[in-house]
Formats: sequence, structure tokens, C-alpha cells
Amino acid sequence: MEENPEDLLTVVIFADDSLTLHGLAAILVQEPGFNVVPIASDAQLTPATVAGADVLMWDTGRDAASTLAEMVGDSLSELIEEGLPVIAILPVGEAPGVVGQLGLAGFLPRSVRARQLRAALHAAAAGLMVMDPALSDPQWTAAAPFMLSMPEPLSPREQEALFLLAEGLTNRAIGVRLGISENTAKFHVQAVYAKLGVNSRTEAVVQATRLGLLTL
Repeated sequence: MEENPEDLLTVVIFADDSLTLHGLAAILVQEPGFNVVPIASDAQLTPATVAGADVLMWDTGRDAASTLAEMVGDSLSELIEEGLPVIAILPVGEAPGVVGQLGLAGFLPRSVRARQLRAALHAAAAGLMVMDPALSDPQWTAAAPFMLSMPEPLSPREQEALFLLAEGLTNRAIGVRLGISENTAKFHVQAVYAKLGVNSRTEAVVQATRLGLLTL
């Protein structure tokens, strides 16, 4: 019996590496119930080109940390803000870290099996967060309690963002001062919040002062 297009889950797959892109696509095209849209360029990651997608599956490449920072800061942020669930595919053995608190719907390793991938995509499309147990990281949970010492130090760029944050600069002004986009500045500020275990600029400054990261 032919499938009703309305019953299909539309999955956009984005990967710079063509082998990874076609490999992930090959897994899903063999599965019933999926409409697969492969994308190989971040220039195509716009609200218009992914309109109608239920979930976006994004391979982060070999350097997941820097790729996550750049892409969540720029190309993906608008899609995430508009409500498109995004699952990041990480290299085997790499944990998501604090980026897990920045709006992504979940994380899976490249070694994910077809059955797990199917379930994860349906869960993300339904509004749930998903993560393979192999990638378990206490930093991933937004509600994780803050320890007396920072579990993960600020990067040099995050330290710069913190100092400018303490000066009262907006995300846009921080971006101008650092020579980066407003979205990238927002990413770094959110990463500072996550590492400090806070939810606002005031809390960030207070907590950073307590930890000796700022001298007021």
C-alpha cells in the first residue's frame, strides 16, 4: 500500500562530508515513513530551504566542538529559534558538553544504528530531547546543579564575552567588540551561562565574581 505523504516524516540531513551525508541518507531511504532531504552546504540552511521539515539531522564533522560553536552561533540559530528540532551527530567518543544546553534537540554518535536513529528522529519531531547513553554527560542537562567549582573552564573567547558582559554590553555590542556576529556572540554568552550554572547576566557576573573570574 502506498504511503500517504502526510504520514511521512521529513528529515533534512546536513553534512559537509559527502560520504557521511550519503551514508546517513542511505540508512533512512531504506526505512518506511521517511522523506529525506540531503543538504551539503550551510548556505542552504535557511528557513526557506528547510520549510516543511520535521527534524534536521546535522553531522558536526571531525572537530565537533568548534563546529557546534560556529554553526549554533550562526547558521542553525535561526532555525532552532523557529522551532525546528536539530539532532547533532557527533564523532564516536565525543560528548556534547555545555552545547547541549543551547537549544539542540539531541545528540547521537555516528555509530548509531538504524533502529535507534528512527526512534530518535520521531522523538525529536514530537518535541522530546534525545541522546545516546554512550554520550551521557552531566553537563547536557539544563537542570544540572552547579558545583562549587566549575566543571568545565571558560574558553578564551568565553572569558572575553564574560568581561564584556560585566561591562553591560549587549550581545550585538559584544559581537562588534570581538569582531564576530551577534548570533555568535549570543552563543558564547549562553555558553558562559551554562558553564556558570546561571540564567541571567546579573547571575553570571555574581557567580563569576564568587569564582574569582571577575574583579569588580
